[in-house]
Amino acid sequence: MSNPNKAKGTAHETAVRHYLNDVLGQYRDDWKEAGYPWRDPRDPNNVTRPAQTGVKDVGDLHAWPAVLECKAEKEFRLPAYVAQANKEARNAGFPLGVAVVKAPRKNIKDAYVVMDLETFAQVLRQLREGATW
Repeated sequence: MSNPNKAKGTAHETAVRHYLNDVLGQYRDDWKEAGYPWRDPRDPNNVTRPAQTGVKDVGDLHAWPAVLECKAEKEFRLPAYVAQANKEARNAGFPLGVAVVKAPRKNIKDAYVVMDLETFAQVLRQLREGATW
């Protein structure tokens, strides 16, 4: 990849995807050595990188019920990230838009997950009600 910023962003997206799938149990225990990560490639709970089709962006990663917009930039622009995540969630037909912002010089598990208060209220309501999305 000739654009170093694009390569950095793609690496961040990949790290987020791998981290979430591993922690959530979507990957096989030996996924790093096996070359094929999925326990079940058809499981809708897999965190995936969608193919971009059409003119409307549908986000960097799909982690039902949220679209994740991954950002790895030197300076943080949180309002813009959240607005972009919300727009892309609407485009994809997902109820939640969330930005995952790389913490400089930190492990992927230390990334920041950013959302607006309206989205957080939806998360709390669903958790408290035990409802499905």
